[in-house]
Amino acid sequence: MKKVFCVAILVLIVVSCGTRSQADEEETLPKDIALKPERTDDPEPDRRAMAELMRNIDSLIATESCTDALAWRISAIGAKPCGGPSSFVAYPISREDEILPKIQQLTALQSAFNRKYNMMSDCAVVPAPSGVRCENGKAVLVGSKTTTEEIAE
Repeated sequence: MKKVFCVAILVLIVVSCGTRSQADEEETLPKDIALKPERTDDPEPDRRAMAELMRNIDSLIATESCTDALAWRISAIGAKPCGGPSSFVAYPISREDEILPKIQQLTALQSAFNRKYNMMSDCAVVPAPSGVRCENGKAVLVGSKTTTEEIAE
């Protein structure tokens, strides 16, 4: 009886190992990248729209000369795919009603862009600047490398 039981288990093991069909294997194997369907949605128009809005924000900020750091505020701007802002920007309080809605619009656009195109990032938290100082008539964020000029360095 023990021999029959052992033989039955051995047969079941052998049969179960050979039951996968070639079609099953083909479904799980990676496909050739050349066969990947072309992306029909082009991110470039969305990127251009965000870049244009950022240029608009920068030009509004540039109209004010920084002579008193207390006349400037800091705002988070943009959205990282993992959450949180992509950077920070200083803007003049005197133009807040005009600039802040554009900052919020850009942040919403970037967040939607990240979802639409399944963007990924390093998920690093961008540290908030500790303040603003005026240098040569321009507002400079203190304690954070997030301005366009500082990132380019």
